[in-house]
Amino acid sequence: MRTPLDIPSYLIRDAQLYAPSRDALDAVCHVLADYPRLVAETRQMRSRLAQIDAESADLDARLEQLQHVCRQILDL
Repeated sequence: MRTPLDIPSYLIRDAQLYAPSRDALDAVCHVLADYPRLVAETRQMRSRLAQIDAESADLDARLEQLQHVCRQILDL
């Protein structure tokens, strides 16, 4: 089923930059079809970034503890 849409020309030009085809309809269809994958990957990246931030904070705390122990050893 096809539904005619009045798509602004700047959106078609943007779609043509990202799509393998320069045909206006194919480019817009490609971008619309690829959008769910892009959203899913963005969510995964945000989740991974949050995990990396937590790991970094944990590493910073462990480094601080290690430095404290090293200073205590040097004071002996």
